[in-house]
Amino acid sequence: MLGCGGFIVLALGSLVYVCSRPQTASVQASEQAAIAQCWQRSRDPERTEIYRRAQADSCREMHEQYVHKFGPDAAT
Repeated sequence: MLGCGGFIVLALGSLVYVCSRPQTASVQASEQAAIAQCWQRSRDPERTEIYRRAQADSCREMHEQYVHKFGPDAAT
């Protein structure tokens, strides 16, 4: 029981650490690149229409999270 409680505390502590780290310009640039690459994959004519639509949905979600994290002024 004590081991389980320790694991939960360790997991929550690591989550807080990851979420509280400052966002650097390199993190922002890499996320922009990932979104751009996502949009490229969503337009790939060799993929099925279902794949392209699902990929586009993922890209929109990534963009929304990016705007939430870095603000609307960072979105280009």
